[in-house]
Amino acid sequence: MQMQKITTLLSLIAMMTASSIAHAAYITMEGDYVLTAVSDNGTLGAGGSTSPGIIHDVTGTSAWSINDYLTPGTPFEGFYISSSQTGNVGNNNDGSNSISGGTLTDISSSSSYDHAISWSAVYGDYFAINIETFFNDGDERIGFTTMITALQDLTDLTFLRVLDPDPDMATYGSYTTVNGRGSASLDPNDWVYAEGSSTGLTIGYYSDSDVSHNTGVSSSWSTSASTYLSGTNDGNGDYTIGIAFDIGTLLANSSVSLSYYAVMGASLDTVDIPDNDVPEPATLGLFGLGLCLLGVKRARKSHA
Repeated sequence: MQMQKITTLLSLIAMMTASSIAHAAYITMEGDYVLTAVSDNGTLGAGGSTSPGIIHDVTGTSAWSINDYLTPGTPFEGFYISSSQTGNVGNNNDGSNSISGGTLTDISSSSSYDHAISWSAVYGDYFAINIETFFNDGDERIGFTTMITALQDLTDLTFLRVLDPDPDMATYGSYTTVNGRGSASLDPNDWVYAEGSSTGLTIGYYSDSDVSHNTGVSSSWSTSASTYLSGTNDGNGDYTIGIAFDIGTLLANSSVSLSYYAVMGASLDTVDIPDNDVPEPATLGLFGLGLCLLGVKRARKSHA
């Protein structure tokens, strides 16, 4: 199979399944509780210190204040793919990007969600990646579905989503957060969070994916999935939180789909954890169908 043909067909599929294509630096998403954007590198936020990053209105009235959880200081939100073949590569809204040439698309009109953005890119002859970012007006969370398609055999494959949250910076001038893994009935493997030490405002990552995964808190702002897969918890401070997936071996022409959320709340006990039956955006299914037409089979992984 010729990699050039696969790359071209993947690009065509992304275009055909989109309602419109935006050639812009970022696309804004505004609901009742959440105001954010997806950058042209696929990360959350407009990019760097440009607003919006992740703005959260706990009243649900779209009364956007100065409480941007992402943009103060050194904005840090991104994703990283690692394998024996590629090393650790990824994009971050701090400007350190190694996966370029992505296509950013507003798919809201064709999605089952009020707001949905698709970002797709191909990394050399190694993999194609599609990230759907989505939420409804009444959601106090941001959903993600990431599909990775191997263009050659990939081994020791992992995926990481990571964030440095600063919910107290705007009102109290503090970067320190109270961090933890798991709370109430939520398993530490599924849920990691950061609370504002003064406000109690909370943001975290959650997943109930069948793909083996774990969460962590890193004082060194690690971009290595292994830090989070090992359940590292460095405690409270100006640290990153992350959720990582251990995919393992992904054979050429196979793909894996990962679902996870950035969840928010006025406090830890009011975070908007999703139901287990939350649907995927419609276009990702079409993207997967297109891959099947190319002979790509979805990899099945079990939760360790």
